[in-house]
Amino acid sequence: METLYKVTAKAPDLVQHTNGNELSEEYVHYFAKPKSHEENVYYDFNELVKAMQANRKGTFKLGADLNAANVPTPNKQYVPGVFNGHLTSVDGKQYTIHNIARPLFERIENASVKNINLGNVNINMPWAENIAPVARIVKNAVIENVKVTGHIIAKNDIAGVVNKLDGEGAKVNNVAFIGKIDGVGDKGWNLAGIVGEIWKGHANKTYVEADITATKARAAGLASTVDNSSDLMASVNMGLYEIQSLKEQLKLNHL
Repeated sequence: METLYKVTAKAPDLVQHTNGNELSEEYVHYFAKPKSHEENVYYDFNELVKAMQANRKGTFKLGADLNAANVPTPNKQYVPGVFNGHLTSVDGKQYTIHNIARPLFERIENASVKNINLGNVNINMPWAENIAPVARIVKNAVIENVKVTGHIIAKNDIAGVVNKLDGEGAKVNNVAFIGKIDGVGDKGWNLAGIVGEIWKGHANKTYVEADITATKARAAGLASTVDNSSDLMASVNMGLYEIQSLKEQLKLNHL
């Protein structure tokens, strides 16, 4: 049997219908009691963040949809520094982290993020640069089966999933961004629906449905910059820019 908390609010100006024609000045709401993690399976976002900060090489699994609302955001990312672990949902599931207000990671290296969603993202950081919901840099790591929905506001260098894929081992596969991205800076840096810069990395099976606006930016639906050092053709010839099933609905204003 699930344990629930009962919260009752009462106000003289609050009137709602209950059973039949009865009226009440009280509002009653039940919500589930937070469940502590069981081994490497997590049910609370704040607990998950603290665990990933403490063990950068661990494996972490979502055991349910999580809510990031009211979780402290003292840093630019929930997990600053380098994350070398693995984040996924429990086997056979794809759970969602709702309401993140900061990027999840700063750098993901020799690691993976798979089979999760980021829902109702609300990153409002007009003072900040290098902002993307999953991570700033992905190096020799895989982002797979990840959908991001929501709204991102930042200054310069913004992406819907990752700012930079760095190196041949960096991959995004079967990822999507659906929502809005607003760039308020004027440096003309990258602004993209999936990834700002691909340097020898792979982008495969991506989907974008976004309203993208900026004052001044190098804007694109999928990726703003693709290169292999200074040789773009080498990147293409090496198969480092694989794009399938891309649908873009973009509004690029004032670029």
